[in-house]
Amino acid sequence: MAMKSVSVATLKGNLSGYLAAVKKGQEILVTSHRHPIARIVPIKDAVTDLGIIPARKPVSSVKNLKGVRLKADLLADLLADRRRR
Repeated sequence: MAMKSVSVATLKGNLSGYLAAVKKGQEILVTSHRHPIARIVPIKDAVTDLGIIPARKPVSSVKNLKGVRLKADLLADLLADRRRR
């Protein structure tokens, strides 16, 4: 199966269609101004056994532990992380 080439603009306009083709085994070469910049390929060994393990206790219970002090501003940390990217 030949690799299909698509521009970024065309890919954005029909992403779901191209992803469906990749799911069926096709490789997509993504170009920008006619220069290759990325390749979208199907996953060979898809991980299917991922699951969510529920917490045994709520996070707020950590505050009740002696000797543990949480002084974190989660929103500030998230915004700082976004600024770094």
